[in-house]
Amino acid sequence: MPEQEQKTGRIQVRAENPSGACGNIDHMTIDELKARAVGDNFDGSCPACGMFHLTRADIEAVEAEKISDTDYYADIVNEAEQH
Repeated sequence: MPEQEQKTGRIQVRAENPSGACGNIDHMTIDELKARAVGDNFDGSCPACGMFHLTRADIEAVEAEKISDTDYYADIVNEAEQH
């Protein structure tokens, strides 16, 4: 009987889809997204809002902002009142 070659261990890969619809997805920094990505090609935009967050302070500023204080919200209200 020929000798059986010893099988090498399998390479384990950790992969996640940060833009998937798995429930509660919070804002993530680019570094957090890169840590979850497999390979160097990844989308650095936040899965929650589509913006690019460089630090946790950027995320805290976005979370502290009220929607009703934005120009976008004011435009929607004005458009709704006109119709």
